[in-house]
Amino acid sequence: MGLLALVIWYADPAKLARELAAIDVRWFAAAVLASVVSNVFSAARWAAIARGLGMTAPLGAATRMYFRGMTMNVLLPGATVSGDLLRGYQLAQQQGNPLLRSGLSVLLDRLSGLWILCAASLVALLGALAIGLVGTGKEIWAYLAGLVVALALPWLPLPVERAENARRQAVQSGGPILRAVWLSVLVQIFSAMALWCCAFAAGVTLSYPAMLAAAAPIFIMGALPLGWGGFGARELGAVVVLGVLGVAPEQATVTGLLYGFSAVLQGVAAAPLFAIREGGEQPRS
Repeated sequence: MGLLALVIWYADPAKLARELAAIDVRWFAAAVLASVVSNVFSAARWAAIARGLGMTAPLGAATRMYFRGMTMNVLLPGATVSGDLLRGYQLAQQQGNPLLRSGLSVLLDRLSGLWILCAASLVALLGALAIGLVGTGKEIWAYLAGLVVALALPWLPLPVERAENARRQAVQSGGPILRAVWLSVLVQIFSAMALWCCAFAAGVTLSYPAMLAAAAPIFIMGALPLGWGGFGARELGAVVVLGVLGVAPEQATVTGLLYGFSAVLQGVAAAPLFAIREGGEQPRS
């Protein structure tokens, strides 16, 4: 909340209020739709990774678990951590899978998404630089270098033997992460599209390649366990990153807020899924 208050102060509350009052609802509705599609692909990716680890993970059940996790992200602090913990617990309890392996599937799902997000942002940034959609300042080159480092991390050996064995299994040809890469690509395409639509709702007219290039730090900041639903950290990331592209602070803040609101709406809409008992769940005494 402190981060969010700081961003609101920096953006100027009066300007921010005017921007919120002038939101284009049609673009926001398109953002919500794109976000829903992205989250369905996210659930499919998680299910594919879990099955690659030898677990039972039907797509329908995984999708319900995923959206229940979104509800928990709205209710509890920790950004995506609350929902991720619930996902791992549900996969073990309701489908009869080992708890630790269920948790590993959620971790690999997140890591896969972050890695492909950085790859997509790097490709988009290189394309935007090639056709002149973004400038070539020091911030852009530093960001480019950061993305390259992030892409190299999964291939670096780890000093702990068990962790190194898990890393090799995850990234080996035919491993659970690489088999779900195409789903991760679709997730990031639609996630960036949702952010892009939120920007248009706030009156920002960036190109889609520029928004995809800027998406990585905004989404990573929103995933940090610093508050509820990523609010505050995500808006701070949007102000900094979109500011480099010439977006006014109040418009960048509204863009981040709208993306967060779309997740809140989905979390609220998914709340009734808690009333559905999965087939593998044991009746409560």
